Amino acid sequence: MTGLALVIIFGAIGVVIALVSVIVARRRLEEMNTAWQSAAETLGFSFEAGSMRGGPTITGSVDAHAANVHTYMKKSGKSSTRYTRYTVGFPAIGVGLQLSRQAGIGQFLKILGAQDIVIGDPTFDEAFIVKADDPQTARAALTPGRTMALNQLLAVHPDVVVRDDRIVIDRRGSVHDAGVIISTLRRIASVANALSDAGASNELTSLIDQRLEGTLPSDYEPEPQLPNGIDARISIGEALAAVGIFDVAQKVFDALAVELPADRDITGWAEQVGRGTRRAGSTAEPVAPRPRRDSSMILPDEPPETDPPPVDEPDQVAGGSVDRDAVAVATDLFEENRLSFETAALFDERYAGRSVLWSGKLRKATIVDHYRVLGDGPFTKAVVDIALLENDLFGNTVVTAVVAFPPESIDSIPIGGDVTFSGQLVGIDALVRNLFVAEGNRVDQ
Repeated sequence: MTGLALVIIFGAIGVVIALVSVIVARRRLEEMNTAWQSAAETLGFSFEAGSMRGGPTITGSVDAHAANVHTYMKKSGKSSTRYTRYTVGFPAIGVGLQLSRQAGIGQFLKILGAQDIVIGDPTFDEAFIVKADDPQTARAALTPGRTMALNQLLAVHPDVVVRDDRIVIDRRGSVHDAGVIISTLRRIASVANALSDAGASNELTSLIDQRLEGTLPSDYEPEPQLPNGIDARISIGEALAAVGIFDVAQKVFDALAVELPADRDITGWAEQVGRGTRRAGSTAEPVAPRPRRDSSMILPDEPPETDPPPVDEPDQVAGGSVDRDAVAVATDLFEENRLSFETAALFDERYAGRSVLWSGKLRKATIVDHYRVLGDGPFTKAVVDIALLENDLFGNTVVTAVVAFPPESIDSIPIGGDVTFSGQLVGIDALVRNLFVAEGNRVDQ
């Protein structure tokens, strides 16, 4: 075969490959235009079709917040990568706020001495670099409700950047699913509303406070009066799931899944609480923890009815094995970048009902008459820090055990003091990194 013939053959192959590439690219562009137009119609946005030179654009308003989605190319050396940018604006907070994930270039600049304001929420402070014109005003603006909403958004969209008047998310690649666009914009708009509206911020702060105190679900049984905000409803749904009110939580997440059809966190929770509802026999009653012994029969210095085994004996108790490594359990549940429903599912699969013998530092102790996850009292609800973990997304995170002790049984332990305790794992609240331990008793070692 002559050289000319080879040139013709390889040239023809090259032309065919080029034509196929163009056809595939046009088909992918048509698919993307169709998806973006569908999202625009659902949201009431304007739509500008993409071409071979650039992707589509949609513009409009979500919950009264101006929003835009478009694609752009980012060059790196000789190659280029397409990104999809979501932008949702809101009335300026007025403090020159700038938030970015505490990773990559942000972490490098922090090492070099760039500003990073400490807000006071450990999870938020580890996750975000915070810049503002006035640190004190920024701390006042970033309420617990707002930091919770931002933490939730970061868990689903790690590329989030917040400015004083907008939220921006850049995702690598093109989007060919209308549900992804709709879900992402609505999730961002919910956080934008929390940042710009004092009422929404206060509502979220109240919900997180109640959630930490264990009083939220009782305020919403049997049919919760749900707020309009997506983040508020997520918080309520997660709190209901944490205490075993699965059928009501399922209604919350099923409704959210209609609004956010491609939000992995929402659809994951809908599946998780659906499994809980089936386990509970589809009743409206929560899955209760194992009944507590009558605490009035246990004196503060009296040993538990069944003494836990000494440390050097086999890890066996009457009901089965006992877990002695709180850090290992916390690491398994929280060290990886899991969404909260994934952590809850892992707890149900591996740890629910397990007996524990753990140690930690006492952060807080209060005598209560009732705590939804731990049952009726009176008992001492103690918050014990059991692990400090390194997480790629949220930095250093503290994992706590919320333990039901007999009344006055830990009065002799100062705040910050060490306590060793036995009990049974009965629940988890993944967002706030709480593990709930019923039938707690001090163990002297």
